[in-house]
Amino acid sequence: MAPPLDLLVTGETLVDFLPHHAGPLRAATGFELHGGGAPANVAIGAARLGARTGFLGVVGDDEFGWFLRQNFEREGVDVTGLRMALGVQTGLCFITLGADGERSFTHRGGAAHTLFGLEDVAPERVRPARALCFSSGVMRTQAGAQAMERLIDGWHGLITSDPGTFPKSWGDPVAARERLLPSLARCHVVKCSSEETLFLTDEVDPRRAARRLVARGAELAVVTCGSRGAVFARAEDEGSVAAPVTTVVDTTGAGDAFMAALLSRLARDHARPALLSVELLHEHLAFAARIGALACTRKGAVTGIPRMGGDVVEGAGP
Repeated sequence: MAPPLDLLVTGETLVDFLPHHAGPLRAATGFELHGGGAPANVAIGAARLGARTGFLGVVGDDEFGWFLRQNFEREGVDVTGLRMALGVQTGLCFITLGADGERSFTHRGGAAHTLFGLEDVAPERVRPARALCFSSGVMRTQAGAQAMERLIDGWHGLITSDPGTFPKSWGDPVAARERLLPSLARCHVVKCSSEETLFLTDEVDPRRAARRLVARGAELAVVTCGSRGAVFARAEDEGSVAAPVTTVVDTTGAGDAFMAALLSRLARDHARPALLSVELLHEHLAFAARIGALACTRKGAVTGIPRMGGDVVEGAGP
C-alpha cells in the first residue's frame, strides 16, 4: 500500500500559452506551453519543495490532457486522482505579459475541469494525505460543490484553500461564493490575494479581510499583497511578512508558489496552524514569501520555484 501523501490538491488544471515577448496577444509571434491552473501550480510547487503531492481533478482525454498528465509525472506529482474524460476538451489559457511582468488571461478550449463530481472523490481515487487544498474552481457547479463537501466530511488531516479568482466566464460569481463559503469556514488555512478579498469577504483592506476569514471559521488566514508582502490573522494574533526585493519577469503563479511553500512546511510540521508559535509561523510565512518572489524571476508559473536540495531552498529557512 502506498504511503500517505503530504498534500493532495484538487481543482482545475489548464495548459498555459506564454508568449515569447511581452505585449498584447495580437502581437505575439509564438508561445511556450506550460502546465497551468492555480491548484496545479500549488501541487507542482509543493512537489518541487520536497512534499509528496498528488492532484485530484479532471482533464480531457486529448493531447493537451496528456500533456498535463505527463507534466505532473515529470514533476513527481501523483496522478491517481487525475481523471481523463472522453469527448471533452482540456481548457487552455493564453497569457499576456506587460512590460512590468504583470499578466492577464484569455481562456479558450474546453472545460473538462468543470466535470469534477462525486465519482472523483470515490475512495479508490483519493490518496490519503496530511493536508488537502482546494480552489474555487471545484465550486463552478453544484455537483463539484457536493463532491468537495463529501471529501471534506471524510477528511482527517489539515483542510486548506487557495480559492483564487472566479472570472465571470466561469459562471455566476455570487452563486459560486455561496457554494464556497461553507467550505472555507471548515478550513484550517485560507490564503487569498489582495485582489480577491472583495469577492471573498466584502472587504478591501487585507488585514480586515484576514480577520473576516478567521471570524468565519478559518484557523489561519493569509492575504498576499504582491511586493508589499503578506498579512496573516489567527484568533489570538495577527502580523505581516515582507516580500523580498526581486527582479520581476513574470508574476504568473507567485501566489501559488507562496501557498505551495507554506503548505510544504505545515505538512512537514504535522501541526495545526493555530498551535504553532508566532515565531515558527512567521518563519514559515517568510519562507513562503521568498519562494513566491523566486517564482517571479522566470517566465512560467512554477519554473522559478527551486527544487528541494538547492542552495536557495536550504538557505531559505529551517
